[in-house]
Amino acid sequence: MSSAHKHLILMLFLSLWACTAQSQKRKNKQNTKIETKPKPEWVIAKPISSQYYIGIGYSSTRLPNYQQSAKNNAFEDLLSEIKVNISSTSVLYQMDKKNSFRDEYESVIKSTVRNEIEDYELVDTYENPQEAGYWVYYRLSKSKYAEQKRRKQQNALSVATDFFQKAEESEKTGQTATAIDFYAKTILALKDYWGENLQADLQGRSLMLSNESYTRIQQILDNILIETPSATIQLKKQTTQTPSVSFKITYKNTPQRSMPVLAQYAKQKQSYNSTEKGEISVLLEKLEGLRNSFRLDVSLELAKIISGNSEDKFYKFLLESFRSPSQSVTIHLAKPTLFIRSEEKNLGNLQKTALLANQLKNALTKRGYVFVSSAEKAEVILELEADTRQGTENGGIYFSFLSMNLRAFDNLTKEEIYNQTLPEIKGGHTSFDRAGIDAYQKASKSIDSEIASKLAEVL
Repeated sequence: MSSAHKHLILMLFLSLWACTAQSQKRKNKQNTKIETKPKPEWVIAKPISSQYYIGIGYSSTRLPNYQQSAKNNAFEDLLSEIKVNISSTSVLYQMDKKNSFRDEYESVIKSTVRNEIEDYELVDTYENPQEAGYWVYYRLSKSKYAEQKRRKQQNALSVATDFFQKAEESEKTGQTATAIDFYAKTILALKDYWGENLQADLQGRSLMLSNESYTRIQQILDNILIETPSATIQLKKQTTQTPSVSFKITYKNTPQRSMPVLAQYAKQKQSYNSTEKGEISVLLEKLEGLRNSFRLDVSLELAKIISGNSEDKFYKFLLESFRSPSQSVTIHLAKPTLFIRSEEKNLGNLQKTALLANQLKNALTKRGYVFVSSAEKAEVILELEADTRQGTENGGIYFSFLSMNLRAFDNLTKEEIYNQTLPEIKGGHTSFDRAGIDAYQKASKSIDSEIASKLAEVL
């Protein structure tokens, strides 16, 4: 066979193969079209059912984990059919007087339902390669969900009923704080149903336990009094003993022991517990720097009465919703009477004029302090000591250095309440004596800012 014949046969074979491949490709396309399922009705329009909650989810097949994505979307769609109903007579309306918590409550309840839902079932899936889409169909039996919710309600009611009975018993026996705590536990046990009028049968009484417990806590709190002998108290800041203010806590005229309170003034906070007689003595520490008057606020510390998780939004909201008893006292800080003794020397020689003492007296008088004529009449004694020492001489200029110390002590207890030594002040002149006087002049100019202002924070 000639090479020409062989070439002709090869060309015919390649042509036949190409035609066969093209034909097969057309056939495969036709088969693909035939095999693509038509869209189910549930993809075109979401079904409506009286027996089931229904969720339809979609995801693009171009996404990674598209099947899980479609499932999540279907589940969210199903949950959207389960409504959170809030009754106008529910405990939530009692607590949420400013409507600040309602939306957040609904969101939290939906999250709870999402985590606890059971027995939902997959009905069907559909995938369309031409649209690169994937759909999934889930449903949940309404009767099964209602039964699941009923069981959960009964369990919550059982726990809440036990707490409520303990609260009533504690209230009857005068254990006020314990009663508040158990009533609060009753409410928190039913927190998933704050928006509903959930009732319990309690020894022949039909009660909405959340509402009843909330009302009783508020009634108890409204009858707790935090009393103090006077709404205005005058104290002396310079005293060496820490001043205190007394309070008494009663419930229906009965002293309350172990009641926790929070005392606040300026930037200070301190917790206390009442004694057997219901008494509290609030110590006023760190009064330095306070103005002539400030307010002391004492309030019942509910977070120490009602136990719970501080991170729980329901617990925090419950605490903040109550009117809690409190008391305020205005504290006036009276300025003490002063007497000043000074010993001012220059190179060891007593000065005729007490320059620094006079300057300090003027600075404190401007701040409202009164100086008396004798130490016996004074509440605080000031003692100022100053002296100079020789320094060096340089080109006919002589230098001296002044040192000064100021003490203040309580004239009644003789205890020291202030002690300050200024850094040495350098003076220069034509002699050591005159250099000492120059140092005194410079020191007198710093008395107001360096001594008087700091002393006034303590006295």
